Amino acid sequence: MASQMQKAKEMANKPTTLKRAPAPIRVCVVTKYRAPQTQLLRFVVDADGVVFPDINNRAGGRGAWLKADAAVLKDSGDALKKTLKARAVVDDLSVLVERLLVGRVQEILALGRRAGAVIGGAGKIRISAENVALLLVAHDASLREAKTLANACGLSGMPFGTVNILRGEELGKVFGRESLAFVACLGGHAGLIARLHDELTRLHGVRQGVRQT
Repeated sequence: MASQMQKAKEMANKPTTLKRAPAPIRVCVVTKYRAPQTQLLRFVVDADGVVFPDINNRAGGRGAWLKADAAVLKDSGDALKKTLKARAVVDDLSVLVERLLVGRVQEILALGRRAGAVIGGAGKIRISAENVALLLVAHDASLREAKTLANACGLSGMPFGTVNILRGEELGKVFGRESLAFVACLGGHAGLIARLHDELTRLHGVRQGVRQT
């Protein structure tokens, strides 16, 4: 997944010299896994002593970091409470984290749509096929149609990497539709691709077990 998404980022970066400063390295309190903070999940404790996710990494105070992984999240309660000196962890932590990450991806896609950098629907994507840098395919979409569309966009040699991470209704919400099978990010928007890559990578880790190709 990471290497596939990296190729998409490289494509998107070609038209511009925009570079991001390296993100600080953080350590997972459960596994001791080290990675840039954009790839991990941050947690803080509220005034009532309850641990909750800080998906945007903006909340004040001390934070604890976890690897974006379903199994790690499931068994993280004691480590989070100990690290943050908290009395409890918010209910249904894994479900909440997943929902918040989906919301972040939708937010980025919506911003891209308003900027003309994100388009939805197979027909529109085919029209702009030569300029597609990243193809998002709903996990409940037809894989045959997905591969055909990827070929049309010249992505046949680069697995599109985001297949099965988002559901049709989650992609559809960005466009005010009940469901949508395909969404594309156009080239020349390096910042958007980079942010999307970070959130999709985290969501991919949290959504372990979803059908993959």
